[in-house]
Amino acid sequence: MTHLKIIEQATDEFSITGQNGNTGADDSGIIFYDDVTKVHVMPDRESFTIQVLTPDVAVEMDFPDADRVRDALGLFETKKVSEVSPEVPNSVRITPLESEEQAIQK
Repeated sequence: MTHLKIIEQATDEFSITGQNGNTGADDSGIIFYDDVTKVHVMPDRESFTIQVLTPDVAVEMDFPDADRVRDALGLFETKKVSEVSPEVPNSVRITPLESEEQAIQK
């Protein structure tokens, strides 16, 4: 599942480490809280996934149960998450999104 590093004071950004959804390779990056355009929860049969969207990237983080999802959402809302990393393989997925401009250029 997903490991969140928590800090006492709110921050402007959090780092992510996970698997690139396009290539399958290890990937990492920085997400600025102000760049987040949408956050939603996608229930699965055995777990829950929080998806965080920015104009450039989609991050999916798996959690084992609804209580942990609620806790995580509260921590993201108060900007107290400073790091996101996988506890098990493929529990954090980072998928770069193609901008409209990039799509037009193809």
